[in-house]
Amino acid sequence: MKPFFTGIATALVTPFNQDETIDFSALRILIERQIKLKANAIVILGTTGEISTLSLKERHEVINFAVEIIQDKIPIIFGIGGNNPTEIIDLGRYIIRATKNKKCKIAVMVTAPYYNKGTPDGIFKFYQAITTALKLPTIIYNIPARTGVNITPQNMAQITQLPFIVGIKEASGNLHQITQTVNLCPNTAVYCGDDTLALPAYAVGCQGIISVASNIDVLPLKEIWLLFTNGENALALQKFQKQLPFYESLFRVVNPIPIKAELAKTGLIKNVLRLPLTPIE
Repeated sequence: MKPFFTGIATALVTPFNQDETIDFSALRILIERQIKLKANAIVILGTTGEISTLSLKERHEVINFAVEIIQDKIPIIFGIGGNNPTEIIDLGRYIIRATKNKKCKIAVMVTAPYYNKGTPDGIFKFYQAITTALKLPTIIYNIPARTGVNITPQNMAQITQLPFIVGIKEASGNLHQITQTVNLCPNTAVYCGDDTLALPAYAVGCQGIISVASNIDVLPLKEIWLLFTNGENALALQKFQKQLPFYESLFRVVNPIPIKAELAKTGLIKNVLRLPLTPIE
């Protein structure tokens, strides 16, 4: 299946005002900036976007707002993950209504079900229920450090046989697992979910990255990607190693705390998060 995107997708933060309401003026600037910097896709309402602490009303508002700005300018990936398939499907159906008669290229991204977890068969049926109901391009998101469940490469190979699965965001942090997933899912694009593993992940077959660092600047990540795809591996490695300390700094505490601090230094957003996340300088 053709990848939903290749290259760099930015997992966008959700900016807040000092009273923790959504700062839609800043959100517009962030979205328009990603379009100008030529990100290959944009993730709205992902983990970096603090979806867990947004009310359903706020999620709907962000979806509508993003769709009106982006239109067909850049592919949109909406995070709709959770552990209740009914709620996930309801949010997906809202996205279908919000994008009806629009020119948007959209996909949804769904994490493994956290807390209640599930067996491999249960996880397969979880994705089966969602894709059957929504019939939207769907990216599987594996991030065991947050969900408490790891989708193994073997389980992933089974899930990717479902219709409408167009990609995998692999954020296990395990390069061996990423390699196995690429090998066992040859017809599905695998995307790196960790900026610190970007270049090694490309080397084992990932077709891009869903990045936190690109909130600051898409261009360094895009340069590394293009150098790699053009076979200029030594130069790609040199550029990657130069950026690596910055990437590592973005995960010194839980994301998106550091990236919001960095964006606040630029004046693009206020350094405000919702509990249990607290700001750093």
